[in-house]
Amino acid sequence: MDKACFTSLPYMFSLFATITMIKRLSSILLLCLLAVLVWFLWQKPALAPAQKPVRIAVPEQAGLDGEINKKVKLWRVVTRRLVTRTAANSLSHRLKQMGLAPIELSRLEKVTLYAFDDAVLYKTQKEASIAAELWRAKGIDVDIIKVNDALYMLGLGRLYQRKYAEMLQQELDKTGKLYRYQRRRVAIPTWRFTFPAGKRASAQALWKQLEETGVMMPVLMPE
Repeated sequence: MDKACFTSLPYMFSLFATITMIKRLSSILLLCLLAVLVWFLWQKPALAPAQKPVRIAVPEQAGLDGEINKKVKLWRVVTRRLVTRTAANSLSHRLKQMGLAPIELSRLEKVTLYAFDDAVLYKTQKEASIAAELWRAKGIDVDIIKVNDALYMLGLGRLYQRKYAEMLQQELDKTGKLYRYQRRRVAIPTWRFTFPAGKRASAQALWKQLEETGVMMPVLMPE
């Protein structure tokens, strides 16, 4: 037998063993990968950890005697908001009687409307008038509102300040009659009166003068 044949046999056995080992390692690796994949599919997705609320410290606001307010050179007094032209004219007249010369400010502003109406709708003005007299007999002011030629309603109040709306609601409850209540935001003209800016002492004196009237509810603010 050829001598080269005997020398190649160990090489062939070694090559065969190497191939067999590679196949086994590949099979083991494939099984490991399948096991990991099955484990991931079985596991539920982890929830993200709850984040702690972020709290930002709010800086303290200085009062009237704070360092910021001490640096303010000018101060201004402004009256409360008025929602009717009649009320604005009345307050303007009163301020002038006090020897004051206010500056009138007017703008369109959204306010809360508190509306009260009779729960019944009437087909004729005569029916509405009869029902209105029943409300008036109980001390409630009534406005007859014509919706169209065949429909009338009774307005029991249109108010723009919550405290007055609550007072009217108490009066309506005392009557024992049914009524409708609605609250909504509406845009209406509003008026305020302001005074020329001045030093803090003079502005405080003016604010006190207006405050003592009990009806103007003035506001003192830095210019």
